[in-house]
Amino acid sequence: MRMVATDMDGTFLASDGTAPALNVEAVLRAAELDVTTVFATGRPCRWLQPLDPVRAAHPLAITSNGAVIFDLETATVREFFPVPIADAIGVAVAVKAVVPDAGFAVEYTQGWGRDSTYQIRGDMVVQDVLTEDIDELLTARVAVKLLIMSQSLPTLDLYAAVEPLARGRLDVTYSWVMPTGLLELSAPGVSKASALKILLDEAGVAAAELVAFGDMPNDVEMLRLAGRGFAMTNAQPELLAEFEHTAGTNDDAGFARTLLTLLDANDS
Repeated sequence: MRMVATDMDGTFLASDGTAPALNVEAVLRAAELDVTTVFATGRPCRWLQPLDPVRAAHPLAITSNGAVIFDLETATVREFFPVPIADAIGVAVAVKAVVPDAGFAVEYTQGWGRDSTYQIRGDMVVQDVLTEDIDELLTARVAVKLLIMSQSLPTLDLYAAVEPLARGRLDVTYSWVMPTGLLELSAPGVSKASALKILLDEAGVAAAELVAFGDMPNDVEMLRLAGRGFAMTNAQPELLAEFEHTAGTNDDAGFARTLLTLLDANDS
């Protein structure tokens, strides 16, 4: 093992959004043994504050489901993969016809924007762009992710409605399963795994030397890429069905308990 990749929410972070002390200890221990940690998350760059306790380990960051490779030390975007604007507009128009209460938001390399139907969560920053014009949302800055929200359809139902409309134009995934449906759409082929391949190549690390942890569908390709992929015990059923290895729950620091065991074996 030379590199470990982990999702944040539901995996590295506890349910209260903080990093358990044992998880922090495990990342710092990995750094001492020259094992690089990569945080691969659906979160945008501006939501990485929970990683402050592990910055001494100089971890790498993949954000927006692989659309942005972010340098945590310098707080700068290293590389990004934008959504194709014409396809994103076409998908949004098609979705609105099928899901009338659909709201749209766009993540940029820096900042975000939304229309008025897309509801702001209490922990979200004030929007940079507010408009009813999806064209304007997608062209105001470099757009790396399109988000679709519905108050009437839960996540899995919204996915069933949107994925066929986006197929071949945008890749659809989700990081949460909620009564209020929320989907995340990226350029075709863009995923945590695609960004991770770039970092593996840069570091001269083989996929077989990678261990990965995750809990949601947007982690599946990353876990498949790794020499050993661990689904959290609290993961979605499709992950638990596919991956042989599990790592305990996020609230019980399952990530750390598994990683520390692997590090001990690595160091012996």
